[in-house]
Amino acid sequence: MTLNDYKDEAKDFLIKINAINEGTAIKLNWLEEEFLLLKDATNKEEKDKIRHQIYDMLFLLFELSADYDFDIDSEWNLGRQRKLEKYLPEGNK
Repeated sequence: MTLNDYKDEAKDFLIKINAINEGTAIKLNWLEEEFLLLKDATNKEEKDKIRHQIYDMLFLLFELSADYDFDIDSEWNLGRQRKLEKYLPEGNK
């Protein structure tokens, strides 16, 4: 699956639960809460909880990208290229 497929899956889920376009502020608050839970899980080295929190955060990010109808695949490719140019010497791309 592509990143856009996951974005579309998140959008379909939001539509099914009648929660599409709940607003950015609430999703950002949830993302902050999930981040705090992730930090706590990493401090305790609780791998199952770490995995779960990463999933929750990714899903929220896909929800946000659906709200704004972003092309996540294109952004991923642009970001990857920027990282290569910034961090890898010319010969190691």
